[in-house]
Amino acid sequence: MDELEREQARILEEFRELGDPFACYSYLLGLASLLPPCPEEVKRPENAVEGCQSHVWLRSRAEEGCFRFDADSDTYIIKGLLYLLMNVLDGRPLEAAAGAELYFWKDPLLLGGFDEHRQKGIGYVAAALQRQAGQLLKKREDTGGEPPAEK
Repeated sequence: MDELEREQARILEEFRELGDPFACYSYLLGLASLLPPCPEEVKRPENAVEGCQSHVWLRSRAEEGCFRFDADSDTYIIKGLLYLLMNVLDGRPLEAAAGAELYFWKDPLLLGGFDEHRQKGIGYVAAALQRQAGQLLKKREDTGGEPPAEK
């Protein structure tokens, strides 16, 4: 089991220990406060994730071969999920982030209280992060080095 798998398993175990959907929802709200502050310049239209009910902004970069990203949302529940996605993907090698099978967010304990549209939106966020990691990996392969940091 690699680091990505272990982190997703750890997250799911935490939610299973909580047991009921209300406790899980409350826990996600609490995790929102742990999401690192996002620079204001990230909150631009070009960084918005399409298809989400909430406003979600993502900006990624490569640092020493690892995937790094800034993220924010206008809703606390999504901020909590962004925090979990950060724990799984941020700081991982570009190859691992681009090829990760992200499944923890699909668990009924995490999504049980969300309607179908919000569930799809969370999927769009996860897919956008993986797509960005893949683009950074491709840039690195095309240039033979780290892609320049995005402004």
